[in-house]
Amino acid sequence: MIYEMGRWVLRQAIRDAGEWIRIKPDFDISVNASALEMMNDQYIEDVEKILEEEKFPAKNLVIELTESILLEKNEKAQNFLKELKQAGLQLALDDFGTGYSNFHYLSELHPDIVKIDRGFTSKAITDKKEYYLLNQFSNMIHNLGLKLCIEGIETEDELQKMKLLKPDYCQGFYWGRPCSYDEFRKHFVDVDR
Repeated sequence: MIYEMGRWVLRQAIRDAGEWIRIKPDFDISVNASALEMMNDQYIEDVEKILEEEKFPAKNLVIELTESILLEKNEKAQNFLKELKQAGLQLALDDFGTGYSNFHYLSELHPDIVKIDRGFTSKAITDKKEYYLLNQFSNMIHNLGLKLCIEGIETEDELQKMKLLKPDYCQGFYWGRPCSYDEFRKHFVDVDR
């Protein structure tokens, strides 16, 4: 059922974000895709169909894949990534730094965004060596022309420390916890109107 559920989630996210894009044209929505979805030959075609039906710009959709899904060299994974790029979608490599990390894959996979896992972030906040590694990693990501997202920011102190690394994006409970559509719209979309 993961495939059907994934398509429903994707359509709902695109439908809701479509309203927000009319207010904030640079708003991007990220949707996680599972390994089963990636292995389905119809996935990208179904995504494109939903984008067309909902009149949603492909450039504003980020497909997030966990790094471990992509590490196995297989033809389906390579085709999926090629089709994803051809469709004009963004790719985020999620949970980077959770044990599978291989820097070689950054050049092979050509992600648009690399997301640093909260586990790595929390270590870097309290340990000088880990912070140094994260700083070096941040520099490398930017030198490759990729965008960096640091996950797991929960306090103002953490945010200030991570800002020194010049990430393109940060995410975490500092900004809010999971919430309803109406609450999200009130706090993050309509606030600037």
